[in-house]
Amino acid sequence: MKVFKILLLAAGGLLALIVLVIAIVAATFDPNKYRPEIAAAVKDKTGRTLAIEGNLALTFFPGIGIAVGKTSLSEPNGRGIFARFDDARMSLALLPLFSRQVVINRVTLSGLTADLVKRKDGKTNFDDLLNSPERAAAVELGPKPAPRREAMHLGIAGIDIRSSAIGWHDESTGNRFKASVAAFKTGRIASGVPGKLSLSARVEATQPKADYQVRLSGDYRLNFEKRTFAFSGIDLKISDAAPGSKAPPLSLKGDVEFDASPQAIRFTLAADQVNLDRYLPPPPPKPAAAAPKGAGASSTKPEEPIDLSALKALDLKGDLKIERLIASNVKLERVHLGVKAAGGKVDAEPLTADLYQGKLSGAASANANTNRFALKADLGGVTLGPLLKDALDNNLLEGRGSVALDVQTGGTTVSAMKKALSGNASLALRDSSLKGVNLGELLRKAKSLRGSSPPAGQGAAPAERTDFTELGASFVIRNGVAHNDDLSAKSPLLRLAGSGDIDIGANSIDYLAKASVVASSGGQGGKELADLRGVTVPVKITGPLDAPRFRADLGATVGDAVKQRAEDRLKERAQDRLKSLLRR
Repeated sequence: MKVFKILLLAAGGLLALIVLVIAIVAATFDPNKYRPEIAAAVKDKTGRTLAIEGNLALTFFPGIGIAVGKTSLSEPNGRGIFARFDDARMSLALLPLFSRQVVINRVTLSGLTADLVKRKDGKTNFDDLLNSPERAAAVELGPKPAPRREAMHLGIAGIDIRSSAIGWHDESTGNRFKASVAAFKTGRIASGVPGKLSLSARVEATQPKADYQVRLSGDYRLNFEKRTFAFSGIDLKISDAAPGSKAPPLSLKGDVEFDASPQAIRFTLAADQVNLDRYLPPPPPKPAAAAPKGAGASSTKPEEPIDLSALKALDLKGDLKIERLIASNVKLERVHLGVKAAGGKVDAEPLTADLYQGKLSGAASANANTNRFALKADLGGVTLGPLLKDALDNNLLEGRGSVALDVQTGGTTVSAMKKALSGNASLALRDSSLKGVNLGELLRKAKSLRGSSPPAGQGAAPAERTDFTELGASFVIRNGVAHNDDLSAKSPLLRLAGSGDIDIGANSIDYLAKASVVASSGGQGGKELADLRGVTVPVKITGPLDAPRFRADLGATVGDAVKQRAEDRLKERAQDRLKSLLRR
């Protein structure tokens, strides 16, 4: 007992001595005296100028800590300001060090601004910080082997960042990006320990043009040993920060898990409304209808290649539901997408949605190893006109019914994929219309010119249309050309059949429709076409898909019809004479 008392007194005296030494150091040591030496060391190592304008302060209990006031770091060679902050504080707890635990008390940072620049030569204004000679030498030599020991455990009580901003400027493209953080706060950061985080920020960009307010909150759990991160209870809101904007915000909820060792991602997310067109760059302008004479290939900007290499390392599995979605101007509701990615192949199944008074059901896939894509989709009960108008800005065909697609393609550019498209497609519509042409009127004009030179083709006229009670067709697609030979359309005046090709890669059509006038006085111009009842008239459709031309050629058809009618009349007369002879 006496020995224990002596040891206790000795430990108490030693502790008192340590506290006395710390107190004397804290009272007499002034770190501000070393600011010139710190700045000189930074200048020597990086060539940059470090200016510590604020106060430097050290703390020794209950942890070893430092507080730094207003500080700035220059660009390389001292040109301009690269980064600055108003205040930074952190401290290291002492007692956990004895049990091989590094516990950093709350880290706070305020007033940080950093301007990152990528110059026209491809270099950045922070390359020297990432590739300093000392860092390169350390990487080249590698760490010396050290005896195995128990791993050090790291923990941070929390991070608090306020009133900070990071900007990015690409001088070669002129694009700018800026993220302004009003507040970012986390709970404890330690392996296996749950925490909460919150973020309030503003994101601005020039290409695509964006100005959004971002608010994020949720729970997290890190596992340093397994290198996993789970983010649950996500509540993300992205709203338009532009003054007076009435655009509805994006709201996203769900759970996400990251596994760094195999680079795997798992998620279950749900959003109320998403407008992808707001976050993507605008589509390129349509090419001119005809290039000027003498213009060579060099006058056309080469297409950007489609790079799928990022998918090769992707290990992804998730489920996404979106109540309302706009993508490429197409409006969808109650979207459900399941996605799996592994080994460079991405599969999207199920793929379901409500759209244009109908339903979509299908599956899609992309293979980064072969640069190939596939889509299988069935659209039932869709209103086709508004869908074509929103998707392709082309509403030449209207009606409601079903559309089926089963197509595949491959290539490194959009043009190459159009030319490599293959598969099958079909449609069956009711109460449909072919807009841009009134076939009845076209036949009436051709009839009035009978006997003269064939009428010139006429372009599509927005006010013209041909109505059909039903329309059906199927297509076989090979090398970007969709071939059809079973067109069937019916109207009170006409029956329409035909065959021909739609060149998707060249955006052109070469089709021969065969319009037969039925024995009816109703419909569009029926009475005026009574002479053509039972006659099949060829209608040639050619030109670009967005501006086709139509030409009806009665020519030999009308001659054949007149000849056939003369023969019919002769037969009728012969039969009448034969009957009269038999009666005698």
